[in-house]
Amino acid sequence: MKTVSGRVKTAFAGWSRTARMNFPGDRAGWSADRAAYSRPTWRLMQGTAVGASPVRFGLVGAMDRADQLTAVVSWQGRSRPTGVRLVMRDTTVAPRPWLARELPPAAQRRVFWASGVTTADPGLLVQGRTAGQAWRFPLAAADALSGLDPREVFTVEFVFRDGSVARTVFEAGDFAAGRAFLAMGQT
Repeated sequence: MKTVSGRVKTAFAGWSRTARMNFPGDRAGWSADRAAYSRPTWRLMQGTAVGASPVRFGLVGAMDRADQLTAVVSWQGRSRPTGVRLVMRDTTVAPRPWLARELPPAAQRRVFWASGVTTADPGLLVQGRTAGQAWRFPLAAADALSGLDPREVFTVEFVFRDGSVARTVFEAGDFAAGRAFLAMGQT
């Protein structure tokens, strides 16, 4: 029994020092990084694109600040959006997962608008891009996203002055597991 107990403790100690972990999904996964950085960096991230414009979404953090749910986009030849929203199933209205690989009907959706925008830190951009916008979302949006079934999708929608909307689809995947991994603390 002591031998087994020792092996379990050693295995957990090794795992708890793991700084990075990937959480694969059906079509896309989340990359988690618990390492301590002085500059803003992706702590939990999934990437996609809107046309030729790369989009990264997830939690951004640094040693001296709490993680912030953020969408970073580097626009390719298009005007900049005036607002960004996160759209997902509203678990209080539709408690069962929506597994159709698309958003549920409008009456069963929950929307979170970005609470602010800044110029993206260069470390948050896709390699080869020199500029981008970082749109921040409230903590309640991260909590709601954690409550989705891993098989569900959600969208980040960029709203433009003329009323047009550019959408990109993300997979909920193991977002909640990634957050739990980050909650173990920085390495």
